[in-house]
Amino acid sequence: MSDEDLTAVDYVLGELDDLERARFERAMQDDPALQAQVNELVPLTDRLGSLSPEAWTYAAPERTRREPERRPRRLVRPMLAAAMALAAICLIALVLFAGGAGSPRTVKLTALAGAPAGASARATIDAADHVEMVVEGLRPVDRGHYYELWLMSNATKLVPVAAFRVDSRGDARMSLPLPAPAGRYKFLDVSLQRVGGPGSISSTSVLRGATPG
Repeated sequence: MSDEDLTAVDYVLGELDDLERARFERAMQDDPALQAQVNELVPLTDRLGSLSPEAWTYAAPERTRREPERRPRRLVRPMLAAAMALAAICLIALVLFAGGAGSPRTVKLTALAGAPAGASARATIDAADHVEMVVEGLRPVDRGHYYELWLMSNATKLVPVAAFRVDSRGDARMSLPLPAPAGRYKFLDVSLQRVGGPGSISSTSVLRGATPG
């Protein structure tokens, strides 16, 4: 299988052999967007994989009757694709029917102990929970690290938003939908992450700002 054939879905479902997995993880080192895609897919595949056998009955009645003790893992891929398509449809509906309501909310993120003193970010969140964010003054990182934007309330209640790197001046600009309503979380947080790490938030947060209530 060539590098182009290796996908984030194959990776999170554990369908790559050791050599393919190593090649995919090397590709993630040069592609923060690919790392972000993996971070977004992991909780979704975990939720699908945790479903009871009875929950799969409609999708595969014959298999469930023959092997009630085993979850049909191969159905995770089509179910994952369906879930991603449904999420896209819901996002479009929000933009079309609710996107114009309400005023944009602004979050100012200030530097924490792990960041240069002048570092900051400003995030504008619209009614459809789409964020436009400008980052300034962060320290550029090597290929083994990247920054991650999170919605969080505490170390256990959080969700990854996007992985990114800054340019030589320490600046970055992002425009993307949030994976969850901002109002459910207390902060926008930016952490310094290690490529190939566990995927959870690190202990090095560099920027943080309180979300609007």
